[in-house]
Amino acid sequence: MKKILVLIVSMFLVTTSAYAKVCPKLIAQFDADVKTTKAKADDVTKAKKLRADGEKLHNDKTHDKSEAALRDALKLIGSKVTN
Repeated sequence: MKKILVLIVSMFLVTTSAYAKVCPKLIAQFDADVKTTKAKADDVTKAKKLRADGEKLHNDKTHDKSEAALRDALKLIGSKVTN
């Protein structure tokens, strides 16, 4: 029984750390792509706010919400989400 419990907990920890690594990649992708975007100024402004929100959520360890905000920011500037 203890082995099963240890296995379940370790699987959770591995999954959580995997999500944590996606957010910085999305942030870096946004920062690179926003420099060359042809999106409307209003969309870029909205995307930058989403990017800031995504970074804050990442720092607060709310990775699922962070990833969603960052993916939305990338879509607004016309980037293809690669991660």
